[in-house]
Amino acid sequence: MYDAGALWMAAKYQIPLLIVMYNNRAYYNDWNHQIVMARTRGTDPSRAHIGMDLFGPAPGFASLARSMGWWAEGPIDNADDLQPALKRAVGQVKKGMPALVDAVMQHR
Repeated sequence: MYDAGALWMAAKYQIPLLIVMYNNRAYYNDWNHQIVMARTRGTDPSRAHIGMDLFGPAPGFASLARSMGWWAEGPIDNADDLQPALKRAVGQVKKGMPALVDAVMQHR
């Protein structure tokens, strides 16, 4: 969710940029830290996901990028679909457009 400003900036200044989102639908690095801290403090680690997960609803990063004039594809959750999407995205960048590919991964 930190990416909206960067998407807007690249669109405004027509920066031909390729972003491949490694989208684990979470701030997992911090989520893992919250689990460690909960165990250290003796609190319930099952609540560590609060404020860390990005699903229910999952943000549509490709839709967000398209709303700002980007070429975008995703969410892609099938690894077989990733390489063709990347080729299409690179083609758009070569034309001078910013492009985003939203690749959904495991939480870790």
